[in-house]
Amino acid sequence: MYALVDCNNFFASCEMVFNPKLEKVPLVILSNNDGCIVARSSKAKALGIKMGDPAFLYKNRKDIVMMSANFALYSDMSARVMQTLSHFSPDIEIYSIDEAFFSLEQGIKYIDKCTEISKIIHKWTGISVSIGAAPTKTLAKLSSEIGKKEKGVFVLTQNEIPQLLSNTSISEIWGIGQNLTSKLKQKGIYTAAQLANADDIWIQKLIGVTGFRTVLELRGIPCFEINETPEKKKSIVCSRSFGQKITELAPLQEAVASFAVSAAEKLRSQQSLAGFISVFISTNQETSTCHIHLPNATSDTPELISLAKQGAAKLFREGPYRKAGVMLANFTEEDQSDFITEPKRKKPGAMKVLDEINARYDKPMIRFAAEGIGQNWKSRRDRSSPKFTTSWDDLLKIV
Repeated sequence: MYALVDCNNFFASCEMVFNPKLEKVPLVILSNNDGCIVARSSKAKALGIKMGDPAFLYKNRKDIVMMSANFALYSDMSARVMQTLSHFSPDIEIYSIDEAFFSLEQGIKYIDKCTEISKIIHKWTGISVSIGAAPTKTLAKLSSEIGKKEKGVFVLTQNEIPQLLSNTSISEIWGIGQNLTSKLKQKGIYTAAQLANADDIWIQKLIGVTGFRTVLELRGIPCFEINETPEKKKSIVCSRSFGQKITELAPLQEAVASFAVSAAEKLRSQQSLAGFISVFISTNQETSTCHIHLPNATSDTPELISLAKQGAAKLFREGPYRKAGVMLANFTEEDQSDFITEPKRKKPGAMKVLDEINARYDKPMIRFAAEGIGQNWKSRRDRSSPKFTTSWDDLLKIV
């Protein structure tokens, strides 16, 4: 049996854990630079506030609380939820910051076990969750949505599958994107039931092997196993909108250097080397991009900083610039590099020590001078809550 745990209104819920007064008001979480809405509480959803709405639409609404995203808090709370879940199942696949698949052993009362897990997660972390269990991962995803509408837990049995599929649009199926939805509708398939009952040879030719596996999952036949090891990313992008527009090269190079540092750290965390770096800078009218192919793949931060700054210098014209970013791609494995043909590759020891030291603290203790000191270009987060769980200075005080 497969199950999916989904944290309810996760970003908003994290804020409510440390400020219970927020439970009584409509709460929205804003994106970097406080530009648009990226998360909403149940009360905010009831007002018709939509994901992606510009924040300025509600700036004069005194009945709505707007807060800047506090990703340090959300990431740590996510880790606590997943750690709690690991007490109940050895097989866990972290699907996103607020979702995880896990397996349930045979021969137990699934509804009782899922209810127990839900209660313990809320007790230990303060986060309420919905859990859906079903014979396959695709059906578990649909079941979790039903769980949100009921008492937080829904277990789908084999006999209940036909009714669920009849009431489910194909656009709601995990793995069926917008393009595939349009293609299926053109062929007269509008519901999950119609998709599940389609002819095997015909549907496989239409949507491919992976799509056909989704069809089998809808029929209750498991095809997607719990993946305990996250797939390595094929590209890494770090970008931000600036807190204030940039008109000079120096702060622009500071920004892309900082993005290169973050990207390089993520690259090393998955034990990869990059053979390609792309730098882009944007005004209100256009985006300019510089592509650089590396002769030798690397994960060395100083080398990537240098390349990022070179790219920014090539692109720079009269601004003002509102956004920039760095992308790394063309990855190879660290242990697959050829030290004979790549004699200039730097030893990774220094970067490993750097990562270990910075990982011990809530913010980087060792930084590169190229990132700048003031960093006035950084995104605005004027409404952010404290880092309650990752900073000693921000620990919640009870008086």
